[in-house]
Amino acid sequence: MWGENMREKRGLLQTIFGGKRDDDKSYSAYKLLSSWESTFVPYSGNAWDINVVRSAVDAFARRVSTAQPRHVRTSPETTTAVHGYLDRVLQFKPNPYMTASEFYYKLAAQYKVYNNAIAYPVFDESRKLVAIYPINAQYFELLEYMGTMYCRFKFATGSSYICEYSRLIHIRRHFLENDIFGDNNKPLEPVLKTANTFNQSMSKFAELVAVIRGVLKVSNAVKTEDLNKRRDDFIRDNLRMENNGAGVIVTDAKYDYTPITDKTTPIPATQLSYVKEEVYDYFGVSKEIVENTATPEQESAFYSGEIAPFFHKLTQAFTNCIFTEREIGYGNRVLFSANAIQFATLPEKVSAAKFLTEIGAATLDQILTMFDLPTIGGEEGSRRVQTLNMVNAALADKYQTGDDGAGKDPPPEPPETDPPPAPKDGEEEDDDNPPDDGGEEGKK
Repeated sequence: MWGENMREKRGLLQTIFGGKRDDDKSYSAYKLLSSWESTFVPYSGNAWDINVVRSAVDAFARRVSTAQPRHVRTSPETTTAVHGYLDRVLQFKPNPYMTASEFYYKLAAQYKVYNNAIAYPVFDESRKLVAIYPINAQYFELLEYMGTMYCRFKFATGSSYICEYSRLIHIRRHFLENDIFGDNNKPLEPVLKTANTFNQSMSKFAELVAVIRGVLKVSNAVKTEDLNKRRDDFIRDNLRMENNGAGVIVTDAKYDYTPITDKTTPIPATQLSYVKEEVYDYFGVSKEIVENTATPEQESAFYSGEIAPFFHKLTQAFTNCIFTEREIGYGNRVLFSANAIQFATLPEKVSAAKFLTEIGAATLDQILTMFDLPTIGGEEGSRRVQTLNMVNAALADKYQTGDDGAGKDPPPEPPETDPPPAPKDGEEEDDDNPPDDGGEEGKK
């Protein structure tokens, strides 16, 4: 069993990075301007272990996991979908170990928790993309060799790998102080400590409430030792099954026993609300987004403020890493987007579909997709419908009056001018202008 696990770990490292390694070069630390340290440790404290943090990150990552990246080719006039192998890799199976939804979820979670998300694309000999892996290393170190920046990954198993930094897909959050990596989550530490203390205290308090069965009041003031003895005697005689099988408690005037029937744990709402608001604000979510009770307007605002900027980063990072400069120059892009209209209500979808069909901007299949209905396909599905209330501006006159402009009055003729006077006897004609056929002047 142990040997099988070791072979699996070695196999996964070799599957991702291949057999060729660059560890034999004489690397030196890559010097930064903002810090003497050229390393990054993706440490989040105990953030991921706190339920409020995990639910906030999960709300963001779940929505990112619905991404539909597309390989497109753009020009100043149009954007055309390519529909090639790249779409299959990006939309369904980025690597053999996870689906596209799981891949983008993990990138989004790393982006929020570590403020850095790193992925490693794998190409074949013809530089065709075959897989992309998220890198979940415990340690990143920037190195330099012959003027080129490299990055060393160190994993929990002790394995490591070095590759050129330019080969990585790197997305950063809170990118200010460090030259290469996103900043840490130091501003979140106070609320994380509060949340951790709150969770521990509530757990202990719940255990205490579950243990306490009642309050025994002794009428006469006695010493502590006597109180403990009377408590133990009362428990032995009344609360143990072997001594009180009937379950009836009998006391005299010395005792007043009040059982506790309410076992609910009182929760300090103010402190809990403080923790949630601080965490939600830091990760850019709201209570409604986390609990999936957001209105279409709230979902749309969350998409515009959080999801769309992240997709924009993914678009730039994937495009720059997957395509060469020449391919980018020909308009190749990886465009990340989601169905933004999915957050709209049914009346809003109907209104949008009506508007798009009126101007002829959507096909029948595109309208059906808006309502999550099966598409028709073929020529019928790609057919565009348009209301007759919309007309080409160049044909507006003909459509409204039936006149194509042929019957309009012709433009006025230029006014006649008197011919130049004939030369007088003995005067020569003006030779400033050459004859119509050019003559000798025109030939020159």
